[in-house]
Parts: sequence; structure tokens; C-alpha cells
Amino acid sequence: MREKRIWTFIALVLWFALPLVACAPKASPTPAASPAPIEAETSEAQPGPEQTAETEITPAAPSGPEGAASDLPIMENAYKLQVLRGGNSVTYQVDGSIQDVVNFYQEALPQYGWEMAGPPDSAVGSIATMLRKNQAGDSMSINMQENKLGGFVSITIQIIRAPKK
Repeated sequence: MREKRIWTFIALVLWFALPLVACAPKASPTPAASPAPIEAETSEAQPGPEQTAETEITPAAPSGPEGAASDLPIMENAYKLQVLRGGNSVTYQVDGSIQDVVNFYQEALPQYGWEMAGPPDSAVGSIATMLRKNQAGDSMSINMQENKLGGFVSITIQIIRAPKK
């Protein structure tokens, strides 16, 4: 019964939040202040009716946008980028699907020193959550919400730094 209440609450929150996000004006993409942490290589074959183009995402060496923590990867073509809490909190939007974002972070985070922590990555419909830890004991949570009508994903990343010893 409690689980049903939780899902009902989540559905209500999404029901009221989705029109706000969908109706928000879309900003034009602005590049991050520093180089984007990925390079995309596409296959040379043109996709036919039975074939789809595959894109391989290869994250570059760790670097983030100006003001953000250096161990926090940001996707290429991010816009509405906000960096808060001394660089340990970032929100932004990127055009694409939630699966594109999940794939990017699953590939990029290990290269930045982040390993899976707690439950496995969760993706339900248009919402996904990822939890990570690093060797210093820092924790990271990444929350994503896809706006299918607008064709973009909103990403919120929070890092909680472990106390210095």
C-alpha cells in the first residue's frame, strides 16, 4: 500500500510539473566555458531502413564548465547551465533522449573516478537517477527528466564532498 502511495505521489508531482517544463521557453544552446568532455565518432555507413546510425561517445580527460567541479562531466551542447554551491551543484538541459544522457554518464563517470554506489541506475519512463561514489568518499547523485514534447532532458547533479581528514 505504501509503494502505491509513493507512485501516486510521483505521478501527481509529474502531472503538475510537466506543463511547467513543457511551456518554458527554450534557450538557444550556448557552449560551455571550457571544452566539452566528449568526442563523438559516427559510423561512415548511412543508415538504411533496417540499419540505424551508431554513435560512440568517448569522454575526454576530466574538465568541467567554469566554476564547476573538475570531476563533474557535462554533456556537449548543454544550455541553461547553472553552477551553484561552490561548483558541486550543476543543472542544465541538453537536447536528446533520456537514454542518450544515461549512456553518456554510464560511460563518462568511471573516467572521472566515479563508481556505482548503492542501487543500480534507475530509469522509469522519462525519469532516471544515478548514484556514484569516488575513492575520496564523495557522493554524487544525477537526476534526469526527459521532456518529450520539447525534445530535451533536464539534468541535476549534486556532489556531497566527504569531510577532509
